[in-house]
Amino acid sequence: MNQIIPFVFLWSVGAQAQLSSPSPVASTTPVSISYENVVKCFPELKDDSLAFKVNLTKLKEIADEKFVTVRSQLRQRKISYLDADKESMNLILKTQESSPKKQKTELVLQKVSDDGVLTDLALTKNQRINPKQEIINNFLLNATIKSDVYSYHDTKLNGVSSTYKRNFREVIEYSLEGPSRKRSLSCSSEPQLGIICTCTKK
Repeated sequence: MNQIIPFVFLWSVGAQAQLSSPSPVASTTPVSISYENVVKCFPELKDDSLAFKVNLTKLKEIADEKFVTVRSQLRQRKISYLDADKESMNLILKTQESSPKKQKTELVLQKVSDDGVLTDLALTKNQRINPKQEIINNFLLNATIKSDVYSYHDTKLNGVSSTYKRNFREVIEYSLEGPSRKRSLSCSSEPQLGIICTCTKK
């Protein structure tokens, strides 16, 4: 019995020392290259929730808190859908602005072939220029919408601006530029690679 007790005691001390030692793997939080580029360009956007994987919807929310938007302009809306005859179609609304109080919206309707070839369909002037909502609704009647992508340009305070695209509610592209474009962040969601963010400084 006297020979067994010291052996058990030494094992307990060794095990306790091993368990109490910090694990270098557990204490290291992985940081993505995209997040490093975000912080490199805009340290104001530092947020631990983005460190492992950048979420563009969350990134935009953080940027909107740090840089106040004074004006948001819809540049384009593109709806990809299957019409009532199961044909692949694109309905595109392009916004052009001649002055802050005057803008023109142009509607483009495209047929998409099986191999991706786009064919613009003829529209009347009333359908094409500043179309009423009922005209848009008629084209989408009994349609199955596959994607609904909005493209915006935001003017912010202190010379900062941003552009972004969102599909339904999810942001899929986001860019942010500092005053005089001395720093520029560009992020996009790539099908095979995930979220890619790059930083450019002058």
